[in-house]
Amino acid sequence: MKKVLFLLPLLFVFSGCATNNYAKFYHDYTGGENILENPNVVLPTIEPKLVQGTNLEDDNIQMVEKGYILLGESSFVYSATHERDAIKQAKNLCADTVITYKTHFDTPSGSVPITMPNTQTSHHSGAIYGSGGGYGSYSGTSTTYGTQTMNMPYNYDRFEYKATYWIKMKSPTLGVFCGDLTDELRRKVESNKGVYIVAVVKDSPAFHADLLNGDIVLKFNKVRIKDSSHFSNLISENKGQQIQLEIFRDGNTILKQIQMNLDFRYMKVAHLILI
Repeated sequence: MKKVLFLLPLLFVFSGCATNNYAKFYHDYTGGENILENPNVVLPTIEPKLVQGTNLEDDNIQMVEKGYILLGESSFVYSATHERDAIKQAKNLCADTVITYKTHFDTPSGSVPITMPNTQTSHHSGAIYGSGGGYGSYSGTSTTYGTQTMNMPYNYDRFEYKATYWIKMKSPTLGVFCGDLTDELRRKVESNKGVYIVAVVKDSPAFHADLLNGDIVLKFNKVRIKDSSHFSNLISENKGQQIQLEIFRDGNTILKQIQMNLDFRYMKVAHLILI
Protein backbone atom coordinates (compact mmCIF):
# COMPACT_ATOMS: atom_id res chain seq x y z
CA MET A 1 0.00 0.00 0.00
CA LYS A 2 2.86 2.41 0.80
CA LYS A 3 4.32 1.88 -2.69
CA VAL A 4 1.02 2.98 -4.23
CA LEU A 5 0.91 6.05 -2.01
CA PHE A 6 4.47 6.98 -2.99
CA LEU A 7 3.58 6.90 -6.68
CA LEU A 8 0.54 9.15 -6.43
CA PRO A 9 2.49 12.44 -6.27
CA LEU A 10 4.65 11.35 -9.23
CA LEU A 11 1.62 10.47 -11.31
CA PHE A 12 0.20 13.89 -10.60
CA VAL A 13 3.43 15.67 -11.59
CA PHE A 14 4.39 13.72 -14.70
CA SER A 15 1.11 12.70 -16.31
CA GLY A 16 -0.71 14.76 -18.93
CA CYS A 17 -3.09 17.50 -17.90
CA ALA A 18 -6.17 19.11 -19.34
CA THR A 19 -4.21 21.72 -21.33
CA ASN A 20 -4.17 21.09 -25.08
CA ASN A 21 -0.49 21.60 -25.89
CA TYR A 22 -1.18 21.37 -29.62
CA ALA A 23 -3.21 24.56 -29.25
CA LYS A 24 -0.98 26.19 -26.62
CA PHE A 25 2.19 25.82 -28.71
CA TYR A 26 0.69 26.48 -32.14
CA HIS A 27 2.58 28.69 -34.63
CA ASP A 28 0.58 30.29 -37.45
CA TYR A 29 2.15 30.42 -40.93
CA THR A 30 -0.60 32.29 -42.78
CA GLY A 31 0.23 35.75 -41.51
CA GLY A 32 -3.03 35.86 -39.58
CA GLU A 33 -5.18 35.45 -42.71
CA ASN A 34 -8.75 34.30 -42.18
CA ILE A 35 -8.73 31.06 -44.18
CA LEU A 36 -12.52 30.88 -44.20
CA GLU A 37 -12.62 34.03 -46.34
CA ASN A 38 -10.03 32.83 -48.85
CA PRO A 39 -11.71 31.85 -52.15
CA ASN A 40 -8.84 29.47 -52.99
CA VAL A 41 -9.52 27.17 -50.04
CA VAL A 42 -11.49 23.93 -50.25
CA LEU A 43 -13.08 23.74 -46.81
CA PRO A 44 -13.26 20.23 -45.33
CA THR A 45 -16.65 18.62 -44.79
CA ILE A 46 -15.52 15.62 -42.74
CA GLU A 47 -13.36 14.89 -39.68
CA PRO A 48 -9.72 15.97 -40.10
CA LYS A 49 -7.51 13.11 -41.27
CA LEU A 50 -4.75 12.10 -38.84
CA VAL A 51 -1.49 10.92 -40.45
CA GLN A 52 1.61 9.58 -38.70
CA GLY A 53 4.55 11.48 -40.17
CA THR A 54 7.93 9.98 -41.03
CA ASN A 55 10.22 12.74 -42.30
CA LEU A 56 9.06 16.34 -41.84
CA GLU A 57 10.77 17.81 -44.91
CA ASP A 58 9.71 14.99 -47.24
CA ASP A 59 6.15 15.00 -45.90
CA ASN A 60 5.89 18.78 -46.44
CA ILE A 61 7.00 18.44 -50.07
CA GLN A 62 4.53 15.61 -50.70
CA MET A 63 1.65 17.62 -49.23
CA VAL A 64 2.28 20.75 -51.30
CA GLU A 65 2.69 18.61 -54.40
CA LYS A 66 -0.81 17.29 -53.70
CA GLY A 67 -2.18 20.83 -53.64
CA TYR A 68 -2.24 21.40 -49.87
CA ILE A 69 -1.02 24.48 -48.06
CA LEU A 70 0.51 24.56 -44.58
CA LEU A 71 -1.58 26.54 -42.08
CA GLY A 72 0.86 26.20 -39.20
CA GLU A 73 2.45 23.76 -36.79
CA SER A 74 2.60 22.82 -33.13
CA SER A 75 5.87 21.90 -31.44
CA PHE A 76 6.59 21.11 -27.78
CA VAL A 77 8.39 18.73 -25.41
CA TYR A 78 6.26 16.77 -22.95
CA SER A 79 6.02 13.42 -21.20
CA ALA A 80 2.68 12.33 -22.65
CA THR A 81 -0.06 13.75 -24.82
CA HIS A 82 -3.07 12.56 -26.81
CA GLU A 83 -3.52 12.56 -30.57
CA ARG A 84 -7.15 13.55 -30.08
CA ASP A 85 -5.82 16.96 -28.99
CA ALA A 86 -4.08 17.31 -32.36
CA ILE A 87 -7.36 16.50 -34.12
CA LYS A 88 -9.18 19.02 -31.91
CA GLN A 89 -6.71 21.72 -32.90
CA ALA A 90 -7.09 20.74 -36.56
CA LYS A 91 -10.85 21.26 -36.23
CA ASN A 92 -10.28 24.70 -34.70
CA LEU A 93 -8.18 25.62 -37.74
CA CYS A 94 -10.59 24.05 -40.28
CA ALA A 95 -7.64 21.90 -41.39
CA ASP A 96 -8.20 18.98 -43.73
CA THR A 97 -5.21 16.92 -42.54
CA VAL A 98 -2.94 16.89 -39.48
CA ILE A 99 0.42 15.09 -39.56
CA THR A 100 1.93 14.21 -36.18
CA TYR A 101 5.49 13.36 -35.15
CA LYS A 102 6.91 11.94 -31.92
CA THR A 103 10.62 11.51 -31.13
CA HIS A 104 12.37 10.72 -27.87
CA PHE A 105 13.87 13.85 -26.32
CA ASP A 106 15.41 12.86 -22.97
CA THR A 107 14.90 10.85 -19.74
CA PRO A 108 15.07 13.10 -16.65
CA SER A 109 15.77 11.39 -13.33
CA GLY A 110 16.07 12.37 -9.69
CA SER A 111 14.21 11.95 -6.44
CA VAL A 112 11.20 13.49 -4.74
CA PRO A 113 10.99 13.85 -0.92
CA ILE A 114 7.77 12.32 0.37
CA THR A 115 6.58 12.65 3.98
CA MET A 116 4.47 9.77 5.30
CA PRO A 117 2.80 9.12 8.67
CA ASN A 118 4.97 7.08 11.06
CA THR A 119 2.89 5.57 13.88
CA GLN A 120 4.48 3.21 16.43
CA THR A 121 2.53 1.14 18.97
CA SER A 122 4.26 -0.47 22.00
CA HIS A 123 2.85 -3.33 24.11
CA HIS A 124 3.63 -3.47 27.85
CA SER A 125 2.99 -6.25 30.40
CA GLY A 126 4.47 -7.44 33.69
CA ALA A 127 3.87 -8.24 37.36
CA ILE A 128 4.10 -6.21 40.55
CA TYR A 129 5.03 -7.82 43.86
CA GLY A 130 4.07 -6.30 47.20
CA SER A 131 6.18 -6.29 50.40
CA GLY A 132 3.67 -8.60 52.14
CA GLY A 133 3.99 -11.32 49.52
CA GLY A 134 1.11 -10.26 47.35
CA TYR A 135 1.48 -9.56 43.60
CA GLY A 136 -0.49 -8.35 40.61
CA SER A 137 -0.07 -8.30 36.79
CA TYR A 138 -0.56 -5.55 34.26
CA SER A 139 -0.67 -5.13 30.42
CA GLY A 140 -1.36 -2.27 28.02
CA THR A 141 -0.28 -0.38 24.89
CA SER A 142 1.10 3.07 24.09
CA THR A 143 1.09 4.83 20.70
CA THR A 144 3.62 7.37 19.40
CA TYR A 145 2.58 9.55 16.40
CA GLY A 146 5.13 11.05 14.02
CA THR A 147 6.20 11.40 10.40
CA GLN A 148 8.96 9.99 8.24
CA THR A 149 10.46 11.61 5.09
CA MET A 150 11.72 9.38 2.30
CA ASN A 151 13.34 10.18 -1.06
CA MET A 152 11.42 8.49 -3.86
CA PRO A 153 13.60 7.98 -6.99
CA TYR A 154 12.06 8.52 -10.42
CA ASN A 155 12.87 8.58 -14.11
CA TYR A 156 10.54 9.18 -17.04
CA ASP A 157 10.72 9.70 -20.80
CA ARG A 158 10.03 13.03 -22.46
CA PHE A 159 9.22 13.31 -26.15
CA GLU A 160 9.29 16.05 -28.74
CA TYR A 161 5.84 16.32 -30.30
CA LYS A 162 5.17 18.10 -33.58
CA ALA A 163 2.07 18.47 -35.73
CA THR A 164 1.55 20.18 -39.08
CA TYR A 165 -1.90 21.31 -40.24
CA TRP A 166 -2.94 21.33 -43.91
CA ILE A 167 -5.83 22.47 -46.05
CA LYS A 168 -6.63 21.71 -49.69
CA MET A 169 -6.39 24.49 -52.26
CA LYS A 170 -8.11 24.98 -55.60
CA SER A 171 -6.01 24.63 -58.73
CA PRO A 172 -3.43 27.46 -58.67
CA THR A 173 -2.59 29.82 -61.53
CA LEU A 174 0.84 28.31 -62.21
CA GLY A 175 1.22 25.62 -59.57
CA VAL A 176 4.55 26.17 -57.83
CA PHE A 177 5.79 26.94 -54.35
CA CYS A 178 8.71 29.30 -54.80
CA GLY A 179 11.12 31.31 -52.69
CA ASP A 180 13.89 33.87 -53.00
CA LEU A 181 17.37 32.71 -54.00
CA THR A 182 19.74 31.64 -51.25
CA ASP A 183 23.36 32.83 -51.26
CA GLU A 184 24.40 29.47 -52.68
CA LEU A 185 21.91 29.72 -55.56
CA ARG A 186 22.93 33.31 -56.31
CA ARG A 187 26.49 32.14 -56.81
CA LYS A 188 25.22 29.25 -58.91
CA VAL A 189 23.42 31.50 -61.41
CA GLU A 190 25.85 34.40 -60.85
CA SER A 191 23.00 36.79 -60.16
CA ASN A 192 20.94 38.19 -57.29
CA LYS A 193 17.78 37.92 -59.39
CA GLY A 194 15.40 35.02 -59.84
CA VAL A 195 13.33 32.57 -57.78
CA TYR A 196 13.73 28.89 -57.02
CA ILE A 197 10.97 26.29 -57.18
CA VAL A 198 10.58 24.29 -53.98
CA ALA A 199 7.67 22.12 -55.14
CA VAL A 200 5.39 21.68 -58.14
CA VAL A 201 1.68 20.98 -57.58
CA LYS A 202 0.47 17.86 -59.39
CA ASP A 203 -1.88 18.36 -62.37
CA SER A 204 -1.16 22.11 -62.40
CA PRO A 205 0.04 24.09 -65.46
CA ALA A 206 3.59 23.94 -64.09
CA PHE A 207 3.33 20.17 -63.66
CA HIS A 208 2.15 19.61 -67.24
CA ALA A 209 4.89 21.93 -68.52
CA ASP A 210 7.47 19.72 -66.72
CA LEU A 211 8.78 22.30 -64.30
CA LEU A 212 10.77 20.49 -61.62
CA ASN A 213 11.62 20.97 -57.96
CA GLY A 214 14.90 22.87 -57.79
CA ASP A 215 14.43 24.77 -61.05
CA ILE A 216 15.47 28.44 -60.93
CA VAL A 217 13.17 30.81 -62.81
CA LEU A 218 15.14 33.68 -64.33
CA LYS A 219 12.72 35.41 -66.70
CA PHE A 220 8.98 35.85 -67.20
CA ASN A 221 8.08 36.77 -70.80
CA LYS A 222 11.68 38.01 -71.21
CA VAL A 223 11.36 40.20 -68.09
CA ARG A 224 14.11 39.56 -65.55
CA ILE A 225 12.54 38.36 -62.27
CA LYS A 226 13.78 40.25 -59.22
CA ASP A 227 12.43 38.06 -56.42
CA SER A 228 9.42 35.96 -55.38
CA SER A 229 7.18 39.01 -54.78
CA HIS A 230 7.95 40.35 -58.25
CA PHE A 231 7.31 36.91 -59.75
CA SER A 232 3.94 36.52 -58.00
CA ASN A 233 2.85 39.96 -59.24
CA LEU A 234 3.74 39.05 -62.82
CA ILE A 235 1.75 35.83 -62.49
CA SER A 236 -1.28 37.66 -61.05
CA GLU A 237 -1.21 40.20 -63.89
CA ASN A 238 -1.26 37.45 -66.52
CA LYS A 239 -3.82 34.96 -65.19
CA GLY A 240 -5.26 32.75 -67.90
CA GLN A 241 -2.55 33.80 -70.38
CA GLN A 242 0.08 31.74 -72.14
CA ILE A 243 3.48 32.77 -70.83
CA GLN A 244 7.12 31.94 -71.38
CA LEU A 245 9.49 31.15 -68.50
CA GLU A 246 13.25 30.98 -68.76
CA ILE A 247 14.47 28.21 -66.47
CA PHE A 248 17.99 27.47 -65.21
CA ARG A 249 18.44 23.71 -64.62
CA ASP A 250 21.66 21.71 -64.20
CA GLY A 251 23.75 24.44 -65.80
CA ASN A 252 21.46 24.82 -68.81
CA THR A 253 18.87 27.44 -69.76
CA ILE A 254 15.46 26.11 -70.83
CA LEU A 255 12.42 27.94 -72.23
CA LYS A 256 8.95 26.77 -71.17
CA GLN A 257 5.62 27.79 -72.73
CA ILE A 258 2.82 27.53 -70.15
CA GLN A 259 -0.93 28.14 -70.33
CA MET A 260 -1.90 29.44 -66.89
CA ASN A 261 -5.16 29.03 -64.98
CA LEU A 262 -7.57 31.77 -63.94
CA ASP A 263 -9.03 32.90 -60.61
CA PHE A 264 -6.35 32.15 -58.06
CA ARG A 265 -4.95 34.63 -55.57
CA TYR A 266 -1.38 33.86 -54.60
CA MET A 267 -0.72 32.90 -51.00
CA LYS A 268 2.36 33.46 -48.87
CA VAL A 269 3.15 30.82 -46.24
CA ALA A 270 6.20 31.43 -44.06
CA HIS A 271 8.98 32.29 -46.58
CA LEU A 272 7.34 30.57 -49.57
CA ILE A 273 4.71 31.70 -52.05
CA LEU A 274 2.12 29.52 -53.79
CA ILE A 275 1.13 30.87 -57.20
